[in-house]
Amino acid sequence: MKKTLLLSVVALLLNVSLSAQCTELFISEYVEGYANNKAIEIYNPTDQVIDLSQYSLVRFRNGQTNPEPERYVQLPDDDIQPYDVYVIVIDQRDTSLWDSQFDKPAWNGFNLIDTLRDFITMEPLTDSLGNFLFGPQYQDGNALFGNEYNEEYDLQCKADAFLCPTFEESNAMYFNGNDAVALIQGTVLSPTGDNLIDVIGVIGEDPELTIGEPAWVDANGFWVTRDRSIVRRPEVTEGRNAPTEVIAQAGGSFMGEEWISYRKDNFSYLGVHTCDCASGQQFDRFSCSTGPIASTFELSQVNFQIFPNPNATGNLTITAEAKIERVDLFNVVGQQLGGERFGGDVEQVNLDISELQRGIYLIHVVFEGRQLAIQKLVVE
Repeated sequence: MKKTLLLSVVALLLNVSLSAQCTELFISEYVEGYANNKAIEIYNPTDQVIDLSQYSLVRFRNGQTNPEPERYVQLPDDDIQPYDVYVIVIDQRDTSLWDSQFDKPAWNGFNLIDTLRDFITMEPLTDSLGNFLFGPQYQDGNALFGNEYNEEYDLQCKADAFLCPTFEESNAMYFNGNDAVALIQGTVLSPTGDNLIDVIGVIGEDPELTIGEPAWVDANGFWVTRDRSIVRRPEVTEGRNAPTEVIAQAGGSFMGEEWISYRKDNFSYLGVHTCDCASGQQFDRFSCSTGPIASTFELSQVNFQIFPNPNATGNLTITAEAKIERVDLFNVVGQQLGGERFGGDVEQVNLDISELQRGIYLIHVVFEGRQLAIQKLVVE
């Protein structure tokens, strides 16, 4: 019965028109960490204020196609501002509750920090230079908390809302790597699926059964949706809702191509999002104490040449000693005027700059490994 229903949904979904770029909310970050360190960040790529209560999150548990009512959670009656984000964290905050895996609290920054040790030998762990590694401590599988605050381990401070306090009533936020997570319009998935906005994973697939892994994996076989924090790439301007991408029975797959993957329990990118839909200065990290933090692109020593410079031809050639992923153009006050992605497989690119007025501009070249190099361009 369920299989027949899914086939009919797929057939109807194939006729659904997809959302246009920069016109609809999408998921900009997904955090699947220790126990209940789980968060979803939603981004507004439009120039309009949007009422979040018109949307819901839904969890398709272990390959489900027709989730029960408790797999849904309606978003709060809050507004999300243009080019802003809204962070949702699972509502587990009481550090005195340890009765089950569902009661373990999301970290609050008071984690007990000490030297990390090998689980078997108990020898201290070191980095490649021999320095001791420090991190949160556990006892019998439970995180330990102390009196000293460390913002690096504070997920709770990033929350705009805490949802799903009672597992039996709503467990949409209890994803654990092999559950597809979707943002939908309304409070329940339409029979035709035409209110599906964005999906992480694949609806109708359990990767534990299809590929023998507890999560979807990337091209190198590394987990994408388990024990990771993943951030949408800046060039992504709309949700992922094409049936051939997000429905297993329509051929969908998920390898995290649109996402940048970070270590487990990395919360530093929650709170802001960099997206090509917005102009002007943007930030990709957020501190609860100091606010937005500038881009994490590392200023690199990669040499690149731009010619002719000064330029009066309207055509610009860029050559480099490394693979070019993206070239962005800014004016001298930091406003982004344009950009183009090249995928990290070329060392020379040509740009049409014929529409630029006379003046001074900045060329930002992003290379593999998030290395950034900058040069000045003079247009005559």
